[in-house]
Amino acid sequence: MDNIDIKSIDYDRIVDDTLRLVVKKSLELVNAKGLPGDHHFYISFDSTYKGVKVPSELKAGEDNEIKIILQHQFWDLTIDDHKFSVILSFNGKKKNISVPFNSIVSFSDPSVGFILQFKKDIPSENSNIEQKILPNKFNEDKKKKFNAEIFSLDAFRSKKED
Repeated sequence: MDNIDIKSIDYDRIVDDTLRLVVKKSLELVNAKGLPGDHHFYISFDSTYKGVKVPSELKAGEDNEIKIILQHQFWDLTIDDHKFSVILSFNGKKKNISVPFNSIVSFSDPSVGFILQFKKDIPSENSNIEQKILPNKFNEDKKKKFNAEIFSLDAFRSKKED
């Protein structure tokens, strides 16, 4: 791992991975306790993403994005570190689907106005929901200098007289 050269911190990727953990944790809560009150999830995902398993009739059409709803009728919800699987009813027939977390384009719970949007351009080969630890290489590049200034917050604080 010491030979990894980091050019910059990919904050967008870090935030995206962290927000995908929100999806995972939400599904785990529902799996353990059920959906409370009016909560329900709309989950949109890219059907062409590696590892997505959906019935072929759901892939019909030009749009690669599929939206599912977890509300009243879903069964056998299982979650692991990289994906979730669930059985849903489509036209009265139960179908098993499997959705890698990195294929998710959006996640929402309309009952509370909660919405997450994700980038579609995350590559599937090296993606995984757990953050990879990169070695600290910031001090190794002696050619780059970062200028920083230190400000005292005292100038902005209100002055109280005793």
